[in-house]
Amino acid sequence: MRSTAKYAALYRKLNPAQKQAVDAIEGPVMVVAGPGTGKTHVLTLRIANILLSTDTPPDGILALTFTESGANTMRRRLADIIGPSAYRVRIHTFHGFCKDVIERFPDEFPRIIGASPLTEVERITILRDLIRE
Repeated sequence: MRSTAKYAALYRKLNPAQKQAVDAIEGPVMVVAGPGTGKTHVLTLRIANILLSTDTPPDGILALTFTESGANTMRRRLADIIGPSAYRVRIHTFHGFCKDVIERFPDEFPRIIGASPLTEVERITILRDLIRE
């Protein structure tokens, strides 16, 4: 694992609320903020903090984000801070994570396995029917 100097330099630039999220190393944390406010940065530093200050293994962490771009950015930034062990942290989009769970445990999802995604017309029809009801 890399030196904590890079982590410390990035941590010093955080505002108090961001530091509070990064310092919360026990249990899950959800960061809700507008675009461009540093959510990915904060979560990346939180993961780095957990890995640098606890005995949690990289594969013991799950990070979920909405976009592939966010997941890729988080992984790249984490690798810059802690090195190659960043590639053992499970960083996914919500959809990618759910897809992986369904594929790994197909017996738990009998109604989904073998099904196909709804077409645009089917989605609109279902929504229209729900609104009418």
